[in-house]
Amino acid sequence: MRKTINWLLLLFLVFTLFLSLNRHNKSGIQNYHSEIWADKAGYYIYLPALFIYNFETKNMPAEIDKKTGNGFFINHNKIITKYTYGVSLMQAPCFIVCHSLSKLFGFNQDGFSIQYHKAINISAVLYSFFSLIILYFFLKRYLSKKISLITVSFLYLGTNIFYYSIFETGMSHIYSLFLFSCYLYLSTFIAKEGRKIHYCLFGLVIGLILIVRPINVLFLPVYFMFNSIKVSNIKNNVSNYFLTFFVSFLVILPQLLYWKYASGNYFQYAYTGESFSNILQPKLMYLWFSTNNGLFIYNPIMLFILISIASYFTENPSRSILIGIYFLLISYIFSSWHCWHYGCSFGCRPYIEYYSLFALPFGFFIQKLFTKGTIKTVVFSLMTICIVYNQKLIFSYDGCWYGDTWDWAELFNLVLGPTK
Repeated sequence: MRKTINWLLLLFLVFTLFLSLNRHNKSGIQNYHSEIWADKAGYYIYLPALFIYNFETKNMPAEIDKKTGNGFFINHNKIITKYTYGVSLMQAPCFIVCHSLSKLFGFNQDGFSIQYHKAINISAVLYSFFSLIILYFFLKRYLSKKISLITVSFLYLGTNIFYYSIFETGMSHIYSLFLFSCYLYLSTFIAKEGRKIHYCLFGLVIGLILIVRPINVLFLPVYFMFNSIKVSNIKNNVSNYFLTFFVSFLVILPQLLYWKYASGNYFQYAYTGESFSNILQPKLMYLWFSTNNGLFIYNPIMLFILISIASYFTENPSRSILIGIYFLLISYIFSSWHCWHYGCSFGCRPYIEYYSLFALPFGFFIQKLFTKGTIKTVVFSLMTICIVYNQKLIFSYDGCWYGDTWDWAELFNLVLGPTK
């Protein structure tokens, strides 16, 4: 049985790699479908800047910032990006392998050629694959293997996790999903006074969570939803907690050094002119229900996830309430951002990494369905329809929403029209 599962996992990985590489073969490079374009280029630029150009702009391809969608800028002989370096750090293994093979086979080693784009695709697929594996192991601490597998499968196929694993591979969210899943899984070891290696890994994950996307700091308190804190544990593990903090600081330190290079200060708010300007008038209804990337409109399975959070009350009342409040809190913060639809994205992308948290109540909801007979058939059929709908939207979507805020006709065209 184990061999069969391993072969199925390998087949799934190969298929998703093929799907991503094949999809991007059609789009070429240096356009808005490219893996190194706009935000994605801003995340990625640290790699060629460090490994190829040593942050010397004079040797870089002419106007490469403009050719890759102005995700970064070359200004006064400095490479300036508002994005933190965490994504590029996580892409580094695939980048280094790609760069080494390029040298071996005599390909262009400029960091922006086609093979470097493919390395990003491979990186995202691998991290999404391991995200699901680690999330499965976390769920398996509470649920059966069967229910855990169904839960992660529904999340992958029924939400925009799939889209950002296959299509928008250069964005940060799949990397955050991997880290959030690791955080949840490792927290169970820390809570039981794990070994030093667990505290080191926990520190590494915390540092990466913060440096991939600083607003990810919102996720760190989730630890207390799943683990109680005893004073005796804190006293007995002061050195281990310090080790966690120290490793996290080492991960964050290069970013401080980059900010010093870019701006002259170790700390910087790089998103000049961008803020949570809707804080007093959050666009919640737009965030959730607009045809322009509304959460429930593009990922209707989220309706069942909300039901599952409420249903989870019978299993763990306090955690159910906390997760529900947490959903409202992050929704309020996301809808307060000046660009509530998050530009050219699919299905309200800031929620992607948080599916790791919602997975547990969703899993318990699925487990309850297996005892409900006819209701189980009806609900599973509806969730399957949600998955089919989501997949149809994904394969019809062109990377950006071109309609108005409430343009239902344009949405129906995507649902009923041809794939792209």
